[in-house]
Amino acid sequence: MISQFPRSATELTLPPTSAAEPSKVLVVESNPAMAEIEVLVLANAGHEVISAGNAQRALNLARRWNPDLVLLELDLPDLPGANLCRQLRNRAPIPIIAVSLDGNPDAIGDAYAAGACDYLPKPLRTGELLDHIRVHLTAPKVA
Repeated sequence: MISQFPRSATELTLPPTSAAEPSKVLVVESNPAMAEIEVLVLANAGHEVISAGNAQRALNLARRWNPDLVLLELDLPDLPGANLCRQLRNRAPIPIIAVSLDGNPDAIGDAYAAGACDYLPKPLRTGELLDHIRVHLTAPKVA
């Protein structure tokens, strides 16, 4: 049997699990293996997902693609996550969920100050991630 998995999961859309229009989620993650897992989990949950491995690509994708939510790793190779968060927040009032492995309180505080609406520690638990995303996508929009 031929595998149904794509060669790369960096840009993947599976059919939504409901009749509603799928939400667009931008995953900003510098670890390719982690990004692939996050993309597969979110796509399997019915979201349209695209990923970026650095801040510059994330900004370019956000401009062109207009995501509904951003899942943002705070430890990026080219720019601190809080700086990227601030730039994304200046573009649009979309939910930004910060994630990190080290749990550095200063970095987390900087992300909140830059406009992140939530924080999740790594390793991410699938159910918790999907719950947080659902809450932020269904919450009333605040400018």
